[in-house]
Amino acid sequence: MNKMIDSDKLNSNFKTDQLAQLASRVLSGRQSNLRAADEPPVFLERGQGQRVWDVDGRELVDFAIGMGPGIWGHNNSEYTAALHQQIDKLLITASGMHQTENEILLAQKIVEYVPCAEKVRFVTTGSEAVQMAIRLARAHTGKHLFIRFDGHYHGWIDNVLGGKRQESADAPPHATENSADPMHTEGRSTTAYQESFKLPWNDIDALRKVLEKYEDQIALVLMEGVMTNGGCCIPKPGYLQQVRELCTKHNVVFCMDEVITGFRMGLGGAQEHYNVVPDLATFGKAIAGGMPLAAVAGKAEIFELLRTNRVVGAGTFNAAPLSMSAGLATMQMLAKDGNAAYQRIDAMQTKFMSEFRLRALKNNQKVLVQGVRGVFCVHFTDLEVAWSQADLAAHADFAKSKRFRALLIEQGVYAGRGDRYFVSAGMSQEDLDIGLLRIDKALALLSREFSVPNKDFNLVLLGKDGDVKLLTSQPSLENLLTLIDTMPMRQRELRIGSCR
Repeated sequence: MNKMIDSDKLNSNFKTDQLAQLASRVLSGRQSNLRAADEPPVFLERGQGQRVWDVDGRELVDFAIGMGPGIWGHNNSEYTAALHQQIDKLLITASGMHQTENEILLAQKIVEYVPCAEKVRFVTTGSEAVQMAIRLARAHTGKHLFIRFDGHYHGWIDNVLGGKRQESADAPPHATENSADPMHTEGRSTTAYQESFKLPWNDIDALRKVLEKYEDQIALVLMEGVMTNGGCCIPKPGYLQQVRELCTKHNVVFCMDEVITGFRMGLGGAQEHYNVVPDLATFGKAIAGGMPLAAVAGKAEIFELLRTNRVVGAGTFNAAPLSMSAGLATMQMLAKDGNAAYQRIDAMQTKFMSEFRLRALKNNQKVLVQGVRGVFCVHFTDLEVAWSQADLAAHADFAKSKRFRALLIEQGVYAGRGDRYFVSAGMSQEDLDIGLLRIDKALALLSREFSVPNKDFNLVLLGKDGDVKLLTSQPSLENLLTLIDTMPMRQRELRIGSCR
């Protein structure tokens, strides 16, 4: 009897269920609830490449890899060896009193690789790096407002999180609170949105008009170099260069948020790729290959504000020794053998994106697969390119994306939030093959749910009062349900009749 119970435990979520119950007593949910979704609990135990195993031994394909930090995937031996070596030497310093040699060596690498970097300041998270950039820009210009953009994410702090863009052409374009916003939060400071203007991205005329009108108030233009948080939309040709020109013209600091693109798109990030040099840039995630680390880099004249203590930038774990070693190891590994790590990412991602499109086509699904090195997004739409959040809002099927994510999880695949797929230098061919096989299964299931499979059949919707609707095409499930809702509220029937 006991053996039978043990066997059942091995083939169930026994430990997961136990941990979920324990967690509910002492935790308020997962440790990040941005874009929170009602998904089954998962407690991980180990990882290798881009696969992870949970406490019940289930193998999961991990295309999130920490939402970006894991540029080496899981358990890269060269990377972890550097961490073990540092653990044996020193873990803690007082960041306002003591420094390590690796802190200097890592900063030197960043200055060498990043076009805008003349000086560097380390912090722990991307949210902190963005707030430091805002403070520096205000102090440098003597102005107080900053501009941000639809679809861009700059951390969870009140003044940069979410908000609905103001549509009125007459009112100052401050964002407004909107409970339907996925980034909406209660408890936000009532003055937080008064610190910034929010504009559409990839629209140079919108930016030009606001800078011309409010030049004497705007200290900073803050944007991602690629909209990796809002659909993997790339900048239109020349857009970033025009932003650079406008910021220079109007004495505004231009800060590129490279928390995701930094050291993922290349050693020089998005700014090198697009040949534009901002005044400041923020980094995080891949900068230390998985350890918590972020940074602000930029012009020496702006960083003079920190050196002279006119601007305060503090933090207990700033330049923590273990993170410095992780960051230095990451830089050395990325540059090794003529940037071989990036070549591997390119090869794996090219195949991944191509095979994703082919499998979608095979399963009668129209998808847009777009992104940059190291990360791409998948949208259910017939668009050939999406330039903005507005494009996606108008043309992408978000309900289908939501269902597809659930089907992926059932198949043991985890994409990043926002329908993102991260590709690491640690992804093996086996990781990719297993992932594509499961993606194919999820797409097949999706097709069955969202369309009637046999085109040789008509659908007849028959209301009890005799009201009849004949459908000779294959509607999506969503459209079919909408049509059913237009029928009389009495009991309805769905009949399928042959049209041969």
